[in-house]
Amino acid sequence: MDINDKLLMDLANQVGFSGKNEKSVKQAERMAEAYKGKGEDELLKEILKLKQSMKSDRGQYEKQIKAIRSLRGIMNAEQKARMDRVLQLLEED
Repeated sequence: MDINDKLLMDLANQVGFSGKNEKSVKQAERMAEAYKGKGEDELLKEILKLKQSMKSDRGQYEKQIKAIRSLRGIMNAEQKARMDRVLQLLEED
């Protein structure tokens, strides 16, 4: 298993996918693939819908935000700026 698989497995576990196994990694990859190629406006609409779902369970929401923040360490400056924008959208009331 390479570092990317390990990272995906760890993140899948943090956001609530059951178990640290290949199925969790595949589920995370499918989710990422579903958003590939979408425009920024479309992604922002999806984020706002996701926010409502995430906030319904405060404990799970906090785990998901922590997982999202953990991605910053592998991003370049442009990606970090976008991630900060996403986090701001997710965290504001």
